[in-house]
Amino acid sequence: MFVWNALGLASEAGEVAEMVKKGIFHQHGLGREKLKKELGDVLWYIAALCTKLEVDMGEIMQGNIDKLKQRYPNGYSAVDSINRVDKA
Repeated sequence: MFVWNALGLASEAGEVAEMVKKGIFHQHGLGREKLKKELGDVLWYIAALCTKLEVDMGEIMQGNIDKLKQRYPNGYSAVDSINRVDKA
């Protein structure tokens, strides 16, 4: 089941990326409601993986916030992205 959830996540994330690509680069426009449904699918697979791994999704989210605060202590900028403090 773990592999099925991981593959489902990759597939759904790919659908979101495809929608954004077509919406912006192909100028089809972004269907907000369809995009929300696809994002819901992505979240479902993330939640399923967290359940399988017995990890708290909130803990993972907070860990990501903490990582980004360390990486971009003054908020994101393109310059800081190139000169990341955590890669020095």
